[in-house]
Amino acid sequence: MGTIKQNFLPSFKQQISNLIFFQHDNIYISNIVQYKEDYMLDKISKYNLFDSIENIKGIGPKTFKLFEKICGNRIIDLLLTIPSNFKKRKHLLEIADENLKEEIAIEVIVEKHLPQFNPKMPYKILCTNNNVEIEIIFFRGYVKYLKKILPPGEKKIICGKLGKLGNKFQIIHPENISELEELPYLHGLLSLYSLTKGLSMPIYRRSISHALKKLINIPEWINKRVMQKNNWRSWKESVELLHKPKELNEEKIKKLRERLAFDEALSHYIKLLVTKEKIKKNICHKIEVDKEIKNKIISKIPFKLTESQLKVIKEIENDIKKEKSMLRLLQGDVGSGKTIVALITLANILKKNMQAALMVPTEILAIQHFNYFSNLFEDTKINIVLLSSKINSKEKESVKKKIENGEAQIIIGTHAIFQKNVNFKKLGYVIVDEQHRFGVHQKFQLSTKGCNPHILVMTATPIPRTLALTMYGNMNISKITEMPSNRKKIDTIAMPSKKVSKIIKGLKNIIDKKLNAFWICPIIDESEKLNLTAATKRFEKLKKIFGNYVGIIHGKMSIEEKKEIIDKFKSKKILILVSTTIIEVGIDVPDATVMIIEESNRFGLSQLHQLRGRIGRSDKESTCILIYKEGNLNKFSKKRIDTIKSTTDGFKIAEADLKLRGFGEILGIKQSGYQLFKILDPLTDVKLMEDALLEAKLIFEKRNTIKKKDKEIINLYLKIYNQSSSLKYISIA
Repeated sequence: MGTIKQNFLPSFKQQISNLIFFQHDNIYISNIVQYKEDYMLDKISKYNLFDSIENIKGIGPKTFKLFEKICGNRIIDLLLTIPSNFKKRKHLLEIADENLKEEIAIEVIVEKHLPQFNPKMPYKILCTNNNVEIEIIFFRGYVKYLKKILPPGEKKIICGKLGKLGNKFQIIHPENISELEELPYLHGLLSLYSLTKGLSMPIYRRSISHALKKLINIPEWINKRVMQKNNWRSWKESVELLHKPKELNEEKIKKLRERLAFDEALSHYIKLLVTKEKIKKNICHKIEVDKEIKNKIISKIPFKLTESQLKVIKEIENDIKKEKSMLRLLQGDVGSGKTIVALITLANILKKNMQAALMVPTEILAIQHFNYFSNLFEDTKINIVLLSSKINSKEKESVKKKIENGEAQIIIGTHAIFQKNVNFKKLGYVIVDEQHRFGVHQKFQLSTKGCNPHILVMTATPIPRTLALTMYGNMNISKITEMPSNRKKIDTIAMPSKKVSKIIKGLKNIIDKKLNAFWICPIIDESEKLNLTAATKRFEKLKKIFGNYVGIIHGKMSIEEKKEIIDKFKSKKILILVSTTIIEVGIDVPDATVMIIEESNRFGLSQLHQLRGRIGRSDKESTCILIYKEGNLNKFSKKRIDTIKSTTDGFKIAEADLKLRGFGEILGIKQSGYQLFKILDPLTDVKLMEDALLEAKLIFEKRNTIKKKDKEIINLYLKIYNQSSSLKYISIA
């Protein structure tokens, strides 16, 4: 990387100098300053940026939990959760007609609560400001609560739009009712933040103000050329002005956010590059293609591989022939045949007497793959084992012993595979299926268990370019773009819940033809809080009509119970399977021709697409029925249903879902407990991301020449943007 030096501001009384960074087509100039040797970066810690939010004045245990829910638990996390919008509000000392229709903050004395003779009439509270009367009006107000927060005789700050009816001033449904000491955070140019129940805007702004006092001028790590080109301010100024802008200038605010988003992207890509280097830097075992076992597997497949599948197999085989570890993403639509591609490439390692691990997110999927793989390898001496957290202790210990001594050659399992007490003898190949269900740390952990194993991650969630750029800047990407030639298009229709009886009648035809149908419900059991159809209730109703042809499966069942139900469904002892979204991934039943999704308006697009992908896996006509409650169909729900009806193309659906819900939910980041970005928006910041990736590569290429103090700067920003946690397995060296 050359030499990156620190850029302390003049308050540190240090000399600024410009030094040559390194050669890259033209000279790369870094903004550099010499700083005193006795001033170390660890002194930054005295400003407590990385301390808990609990250390901020006014934040107790209850408020801390609310902040943690929104932004994280560190002070820096709070500061990097930027405003969603801004507004102006005037502080009035006295009420006047000239201020009508303005947003105001005003001090009042609560005089009395006016009698409410009719509950349907608005509730009024009479207040005064300098002896001028003003009514605070609530529709559908909770009287007990209002009497508690606005007791007669007390002074309060009321915020809202000033109105007038006749000669009476009014504020209808005030935005804030606050104590006098909160006045400084209630007027002027105000930042607006996304809140959660129990957390008020004044408390949020007050906490931000205290947190901003922890900020310090820290060294810049963005190249001077990039800073000047984009006309960006320093990191500290950008944080401060985003929370407390001096003027409501959209372009200037955009620049501030852009600067911090670039930092976030840069830290992300450095992490990805370092991770990739870690995985690939050591020599691994070259794996030659075993044509005999490859042909044996292909001969057992009851269909012809598509050209797209053959192309991907070739790409993977070329990777594993090399002495550097493969790191490749395989993406394809639901039902495109990713599993068989993985199996064919996985079989090659067996000739080297190595082990392969296939990690999947659910027990159902693990069981399915175990049965499928066992069948294809039944006339070989290959030992395949299943490892899940839900198998009994005795069996689990036996499986772990086989893994450790090398007796187990192919290990299929859930997250139990990467637990500390699971030791591999010679792990050479790792496949992570449905990778969007796993957190980034889980994949890192698994990669450290072997001898620099080749890594293939697979997803049935088609990923648009922006998402691929975001999440997989460190990976080679393969795509299966074709579906098997015998597949017919799935007919997708939407029906209101009042027509459920008609749908049930139609299931008789499924039973007569000995075909399979899924009936999906959003929850397992009935709930007083959620007015949703429960799987258990739907199962009971269907069972009364169709008897033992109806089965049920859900997450509370044991692995043995799940396996039994799946086997009965496949053997057609059960023809209608009621389930929660547990079957979103994992059940492959060729004769499943009907998918009924109850409360479909409660599901995301990608989830609906995944569920629909459980049917239409043969040459039979298939139908997906989306049931919705008419009263619960808002514009977003309607958009999702219209989209899923209009196309079966997973890439188009993913792009639509990206616009509706954001990239984090599509990738399952929230489910994995890993929040990727606070500021960066992959939907709109594509050019910014591309620039950040280029800068990250320039830094990474010169990593071995970076001085210790410059590494500290990099690590500081990685810590600021919460990327350092992924680097506990590696070091930037």
